[in-house]
Amino acid sequence: METIAVYWEPRIKTYGFQRLTDLAFVEFSYPVHEMESLGEVLSRDELQDVKTKFMIAQESDGDISFVFCLPHKEGKDFHESLEKDLGPTTHRYIYPVAIIFFYGPHFGDRYGIADATFSTLSNADIEVIASGCSSASVFLVLVQDDIDKAEKVLGEAFEVAK
Repeated sequence: METIAVYWEPRIKTYGFQRLTDLAFVEFSYPVHEMESLGEVLSRDELQDVKTKFMIAQESDGDISFVFCLPHKEGKDFHESLEKDLGPTTHRYIYPVAIIFFYGPHFGDRYGIADATFSTLSNADIEVIASGCSSASVFLVLVQDDIDKAEKVLGEAFEVAK
């Protein structure tokens, strides 16, 4: 006989919410078979000091999609460089965006964290532009105007551990 234990609490505990504001969101796709030319663009000297605050990448149907959140000026410069050097690619630029992120004492042992996060934001009519989750943390990219409301509703849904 095997015993499986699951940690459960009525309100999910978190250590609090952190935020990064005044960021630019840059998203683009590029053909996987042309990665060498993308590498040449991304390795240029003017892009070496870019301070990425959030990045995700995913391959699908022969393209690789990237999402970057960067400080405003770096994000704008990066976006303009991509437009100039990569030619016609699928891309999107949003400014200003913010990131709210959090983790908790039992995030690796408890299910339902993503559901609680996304349903809370959906019920409050807050759009998530991009997200990244691990067993220990949640990162959410939102329109900057929604950051205060998001922290408020998430603070009501989650319990801040003391």
